[in-house]
Amino acid sequence: MQLADAGLAEVVGEALAGRLLGVSDTLPPDGEALAIMVVDASHIGLLDGLAETTQTILIADNVADDRADFVLPADVDHTILKSVVTAAAEFCEQVQTLRSDVARRQSAVGNIISGQFAIRTLDEARNLATMLALACPNSDLVVIGLQELLINAVEHGNLEITGEEKQDLIMEGRWRDEVERRLASEEYADRLVQVSFQRGARLIAITIQDDGMGFDYERHEKEKGPVEGYRGRGIALARDMSFSSVAYLGRGNLVEATILLEAE
Repeated sequence: MQLADAGLAEVVGEALAGRLLGVSDTLPPDGEALAIMVVDASHIGLLDGLAETTQTILIADNVADDRADFVLPADVDHTILKSVVTAAAEFCEQVQTLRSDVARRQSAVGNIISGQFAIRTLDEARNLATMLALACPNSDLVVIGLQELLINAVEHGNLEITGEEKQDLIMEGRWRDEVERRLASEEYADRLVQVSFQRGARLIAITIQDDGMGFDYERHEKEKGPVEGYRGRGIALARDMSFSSVAYLGRGNLVEATILLEAE
C-alpha cells in the first residue's frame, strides 16, 4: 500500500483486517509476490511489472491507466473504497485457495481423457476448475484462468449481469448477494453451463457454453476499460497465464480454451 492520504490508508487497513492477507506500507523483498497493490497518483509507477494475479487499485483523478483493476477518484467515498478492497482481497484469497487445492489434491478419477460436465453455481465452477486443472500441465496456472472463464459464463452469460452492473455491485458490496439472488430466481434457475474436456496427443481443448444471449466478443476485444471503476480482465487473465489460446465462437456464449502439449 502506497498512499499519501492517511485517511485512505486507514480505510484500506480496516478492509483487510482479519483477512488472510497482511498489510504493509513497504514493498516486499524481490521475488516475493504481492496480492494487492493500492497506490495513488504519486506512486503509479509501482503498477509496472506486477504478477498477473495481483489486484491493483489506483486512487487518482483524471488518470486513465489500464494496468489497474480498479480506478477510483481521489475523493472516493470510504464505504466504496472498503467494498473495492474487500472484493480484491476475496479474489486474492480465492487464488490462494485454488492453488492450495491443486497442490494438495490428486484427481479422484484418474487421468481425464474426455468428459462432459454441467454446472450452475460459482461453487460448482470452482470445484470443476480444480478437477479439470489436475488433468492439465501447469495446473496451478490453468485453474485460475479456467475458473475465470467458468465464472464469466455463470454471471455474465446465464445470469446476465453486465459489466456495468458488476462494477456497481462491487462498489456497493453486493455482488455475491446479487449472484445468489439471480441463481434462486425462476428466470435463471434452470440455466446451465455446459463444459466439454477433450485431451488428445498434442492438445487439450476445453469448451464452455452458457445459456445466455452472448455478447459481441470482437468489440469487447477492441474496447478499453472505463476510465474509472472496475476494469474486469478475467478473459485476458485466462489467455495470458493459463491457456495457449482462448477464442469466443458463434454469438459469444461459447468459448474454447486450448493447451498445447509438449511432445514426449
